Amino acid sequence: MSADLSTRLDDDALTAAAEGVVATAEARATYLNDLTSAVSALSHPARGVETFVAGLVDDLVDLAQVAVRTHQGWLVAGQVHGHRMVDVHTYEVGRNQGRVMKSLLQQRQTETWLLPPDTPQRAEVLGHLFGTTELLHEVESLHAATLLIVPMVARGRCFGLVVMARRAPLGFDDGYIAFLEQVVGRIAVSLDACCVVSDNRHVASTLRRSLLPRALPSSSRLDLASYSRVAQEDITVGGDFIDLHGSGDDQTLLIGDAVGKGVAAAIAAKRIRSAVRTGSMVDRDPAFVMRLTNQVIVSEDDDVVESLATAVCARLQREDDALRVTLVNAGHPLPIVLRTDGTVQTVGGHGPALGIFDDADYESQTVVLGPGDLLLLYTDGVTEARGERDLFGEVRLRDVLTGLAGAPASALVEAVAMSISQFASDSEDRDDTAIVAVRLLP
Repeated sequence: MSADLSTRLDDDALTAAAEGVVATAEARATYLNDLTSAVSALSHPARGVETFVAGLVDDLVDLAQVAVRTHQGWLVAGQVHGHRMVDVHTYEVGRNQGRVMKSLLQQRQTETWLLPPDTPQRAEVLGHLFGTTELLHEVESLHAATLLIVPMVARGRCFGLVVMARRAPLGFDDGYIAFLEQVVGRIAVSLDACCVVSDNRHVASTLRRSLLPRALPSSSRLDLASYSRVAQEDITVGGDFIDLHGSGDDQTLLIGDAVGKGVAAAIAAKRIRSAVRTGSMVDRDPAFVMRLTNQVIVSEDDDVVESLATAVCARLQREDDALRVTLVNAGHPLPIVLRTDGTVQTVGGHGPALGIFDDADYESQTVVLGPGDLLLLYTDGVTEARGERDLFGEVRLRDVLTGLAGAPASALVEAVAMSISQFASDSEDRDDTAIVAVRLLP
């Protein structure tokens, strides 16, 4: 079979398929339902656009390009009958192409463009719609005389364009245009829903990434280890937070617990971390930093419950063979010091939680760690972990620490985390948990 005959038979088959689709109301309804079901079943806009293009080219037209405007740019795919699908991609359109496409979106009405013969003007017109994509070169194989441009409208907004063509001498009569408009209108609703879901996932993913706490930096003279677990693991973020910042010999360590769970708590936690970092640039005194942070939280929130948080802010200053730790406690569980001789002691006083009183005052206390001594800070997700009969509590926590004097910070944090995991029941009421340990290296 010659190539020309094969091409002609393919074209005849497409014409017959198109005529069959639009022949009866039943055929049109079946086509619409099948294509709508195929697109609606997809959750990724790119796959939805591909499916739409393939459905048009397989049964109705010789060329189709679908361009959808998303938050990330234009999502474009196209195909000519008998050729492979031009890959779906998101790209920034050129100035002239973008101007024309935006104008068509604003007009929100179907247009039929007459294509000039093989002249520079024809290439310019095609470039306005197809840019520099591969589809631009494949269009010419059709020798089409007209282009049909149908806007995609959903929820009262025009968010995309469908450009279609048929090989010469075929064109578009009024009945054919009406059916194609019906097809585009039906699929636009499905594609819009797909784009909304995708955009929401993108926003949520970006928000989650911005809320994830940074990893603790390494230090040449400090042995640092941390552990965190969120209550709502499917969301991946929570209200417990840990942060460490400052110069090598003068750093600020922060641990805290914002009320609630999930994204709302994570946003509050990020705000507190930012306020503490800002305050530390003005004055590294933890009492000053916590007063300023509290004022920021109170001034921004009218709801005391939503703004409530507890925290410990500790200034770590290395002095020869000792680590001076200046602590301020804002309604948080008391930190624990584990000495190398096995002595366990709680340190720091009790100050008001953050976000309650705009004039709250905080006092600092100082403890000095020698080589091998360890400071443990944790959130109430540790001591309030619920077992079958009671809470984990401070007594069990001290029992875990017994015998770990002089051990690396990572070993101690792991021991505490494992003990909580073994003790806690599979309750849906499990809270966010954060643990951090600091040991001065010999």
